[in-house]
Amino acid sequence: MRSRCLIPVLVLAALALSAAAQIPFFGGGQGSGFKTYGRITSFQLDVPLSTPPLAKLGDFPLQQFSYVLYPTAASGADGMIPGDTASGAPLVIPVSRGIYDHHTDTDNPIEFEVIKGDTVELPKAPGKQGLLVYSVLYSGDQLANCTGVVQLMELKQGRLVLAEQFSYDCRGGAGAEWNAKKRQLTVRSARYSLGDKPCCPSRFDSVVFKLDGKDIGTGDKVLYDR
Repeated sequence: MRSRCLIPVLVLAALALSAAAQIPFFGGGQGSGFKTYGRITSFQLDVPLSTPPLAKLGDFPLQQFSYVLYPTAASGADGMIPGDTASGAPLVIPVSRGIYDHHTDTDNPIEFEVIKGDTVELPKAPGKQGLLVYSVLYSGDQLANCTGVVQLMELKQGRLVLAEQFSYDCRGGAGAEWNAKKRQLTVRSARYSLGDKPCCPSRFDSVVFKLDGKDIGTGDKVLYDR
């Protein structure tokens, strides 16, 4: 995997689904649930995913699954998830022991790592709980694009659902952090200016997302013009 100096303290991951399952996607592209805040994206999805039966969210097989990432742009530059946004077809990334390493693929070099999963209390979610999964995706030439991904999963009558997805540029110490007391996810995305070194972006976009298990609200924002 890439040097850990580029991986944020908290990074969010994607949702898994069974390798044999049919993957749902949106024929109409990103749709009204997709929003951008500088170099941060939020994506309300509510997509049911096929998984083995789960008694509780904590049983989710975090380290050994085929993860699904919904694209936010054609390229992974600036913290986006690369893919075909017109069709909305997701990337499917089979992870073994928490890692997917295809950096030598000349057509589509990718590295992906699941960092952690946290069960969180959400008053309007089924069972009043959700699962936040943190991951990091490297893509592009020499894996120069670093995309942090945060996905919220919910369990509806034993079936896993991808409710929300967030992404951001995770270079230079950017990351995502959950405040359990306030039910807030703070996402900070790197924003580079001419002359900045890879370790040290001169600015960050920052957004506070308020999650309740049904809706996404936004709190404090610090965004910069391109």
